[in-house]
Order: sequence, then structure tokens, then C-alpha cells
Amino acid sequence: MRLNAATNGALRILMFCREDRPLTMPDMTRKLGLTEALVIKTCNELMQAGVLVGQRGRGGGYRLARPASSIGALEIIDLFEAKQTLFPCHVGETGECRILPVCKLRRACEKAHAAFRGALEMLTVADLALDTEQA
Repeated sequence: MRLNAATNGALRILMFCREDRPLTMPDMTRKLGLTEALVIKTCNELMQAGVLVGQRGRGGGYRLARPASSIGALEIIDLFEAKQTLFPCHVGETGECRILPVCKLRRACEKAHAAFRGALEMLTVADLALDTEQA
């Protein structure tokens, strides 16, 4: 599975954010190599989802809205990724497939998708957090 730019940006932003001190947009763009437009769009979506809080003005920036240990990586991925599968076929769109009952590729893709989600299921932002003093 390949994560889109917004998902990648969101996870990277959350790796830097803390509950106790704000992270400014210029810091995010500089430290993470993200564009200003991506940071603004991503932070807005994270705020709407209740993951970040933002404060304007002097001393402002973005902070985690809740403990990093309560924010799942899979929650963030599901927030930003389209609800599509890894399947190379389009059975759901047409309902027709002559080989569906014996298709080994579809079963392999289902298994790979389940493994991908399973590997991320227990991972939290706390697990991904970077030591921002060194970054």
C-alpha cells in the first residue's frame, strides 16, 4: 500500500507535535520538508478530527488535542486515505467476474491488506514520536 502525500504529511506532523508545547507552521515546513499548503490543509483536517488544536498569534501553533498514546496510526491513515482496496479487479463496481470463486490473486491481496492493517493496528503516535530536541 502506498500512502498519499496528505497521509504521509499528517503522520510526520504528528511525530513532531506534543501536547505541552505548540509547533508552528514554519517549523513544520522547515523541519519536515512539507509545503505550506499541505501543512495548512492537513492540520485543518487533523483539527476537525479532534487530533490537533491550533492557536493563533504569538506563542501559537499546533498541539496534540489528546495524548499521543491515544492516537492510532491506523486512525490517521483511515482519515486521509480513500476507502479503496488493494484489489486489482473491480468486482464491487460491476458485480461481474468469471473467475472470482477461484481467484488466488484476490485472496492474496485480501491477506496482504489484512496484514498491513494488522501491523499498524497497535501503533500509536507515541510509538512514532521523535525526539524533537535532536531533530
